[in-house]
Amino acid sequence: MRPNLAGLKALGLLVGLIVALTGTSAQAGIINVAATGSGWCNQNVGYSAFDCEASNVNANSNTLAGTDDGFGGGLYRNWFAFDLPIMGPITSASMFIWNDAANSNTSPGAVFNLYQALDLSFNGLTSGASLGNVAVDEADAGASRYIEIVLNANGIAALTAGVGNQLIFGGNNDNGGQIFGHTTGRPIAYLAVDIPVPATMLLLGLGLAALGYSRRKIASSS
Repeated sequence: MRPNLAGLKALGLLVGLIVALTGTSAQAGIINVAATGSGWCNQNVGYSAFDCEASNVNANSNTLAGTDDGFGGGLYRNWFAFDLPIMGPITSASMFIWNDAANSNTSPGAVFNLYQALDLSFNGLTSGASLGNVAVDEADAGASRYIEIVLNANGIAALTAGVGNQLIFGGNNDNGGQIFGHTTGRPIAYLAVDIPVPATMLLLGLGLAALGYSRRKIASSS
């Protein structure tokens, strides 16, 4: 029986499409972005050599937020700097911060909130709407580990606006306790950013499905 020329022609076109799409360079899924700087600010501007300015220079590995009388007293807010790469539309994202088991919370119900920092100052670290939060009790319970803070719509908007630039998050736990202190020797924080699968990958899937259908048509007509 004569081969189905129309089917073969369609098959050739689909193979060409698949080859072209396979050669397309695209990044999809979860992108992890490590913090390039971190530190804390005390409410007393001239507190010590490890105030906001020094932390900016030295990338202070201690990112204490809340109160800690054993660490000099007063109230602390932390910050994390990220150099965001160029990437596609962001559908969801989380920030992961290392929390050491040495932290202790003396204020049940305390909440740590993230903000987009205006500047590296005690007041500038927590301005505007919260980008996400976590209960201090939950974070301080158990072993040392990364604590996930799911970014809300404000957080996604901040990331989207900051793509290709540096973005600084500030955090506070002004209602007491301590969180994210006593940390050394590991990446302090990172962002896990989810971007959608590019349209080319969807087309590739459709092409493969059509290829299978064409093969079945050719086989049935031979």
